[in-house]
Amino acid sequence: MSAMDIRIVATDMDGTLLDDEKRVPQKNLEALRACAEKGIEIVPATGRTCLGIPDELKELLGVRYAITINGAAVVDLQEDRILDTCRMPAETAVRVLEMARQSPHDIMYDAYVDGVGYTKDCFYENAEKYVPSPGLARLIRKTRRVVPDHIAFVRESGKEVEKINLYFLDMAAREEMRQKLTCLPDILVSSSIPNNLEINAAGADKGSALLRLAELLGVERRQTMAFGDGENDLTMIRLAGVGVAMANGEEKVKAAADFVTCTNNEAGVAAAVERFVLQAE
Repeated sequence: MSAMDIRIVATDMDGTLLDDEKRVPQKNLEALRACAEKGIEIVPATGRTCLGIPDELKELLGVRYAITINGAAVVDLQEDRILDTCRMPAETAVRVLEMARQSPHDIMYDAYVDGVGYTKDCFYENAEKYVPSPGLARLIRKTRRVVPDHIAFVRESGKEVEKINLYFLDMAAREEMRQKLTCLPDILVSSSIPNNLEINAAGADKGSALLRLAELLGVERRQTMAFGDGENDLTMIRLAGVGVAMANGEEKVKAAADFVTCTNNEAGVAAAVERFVLQAE
């Protein structure tokens, strides 16, 4: 494989490009810069909104496009413009949010509308209770806006919703909710961390978004490379020309990948890029 074979490198953020402290290892930055110098598009592919993409990555040469909110939006960062979107109707989103509110279990839930996460004060202030790391709690506060009642906000705005996040304290409750969600049509349920569920519109997945972006840029599927670790990366790993899973990734992601690199804390993205793109003959 030569460098000319790859024209897009799409990478998940949490558990993949970022280490456990939510930082981009220097080796990863250097490898991505080297790709950009060869004219390769570097595409963050994340469950986050644009607000959650680190500035050091946005400012990196070669980073113009991003796949955000699990594929609900493909964004031109340079022009601050949405190129492609796939969202669920407000009625569907309200139904999911009401299921979380009416559950007897303790669930934190929020909704993304127009690239902003909406939540209520009790969840905003107690994020550490529901997520596995202080870094993720800080990210939640950075990317959420507090409203008195975020379900009422979604209902009254009538706007389509990009994604709903559910965070569970009880894993049995998480499985129970996942089963209940199967009765709803036209949604996609995935996960990025062990205790959450992420609900998008059907078709709003990273793999489909990657292929749509590639088509817009005139890039063939075989010329795409994707990195990921979690369930919400699975379609991207399967559909990319070269799918790379992290050693710290879920077993089903590793099973679907063409190659398994080292962990996110060991700059696994850089290791694979150097092997298959930068050092390839």
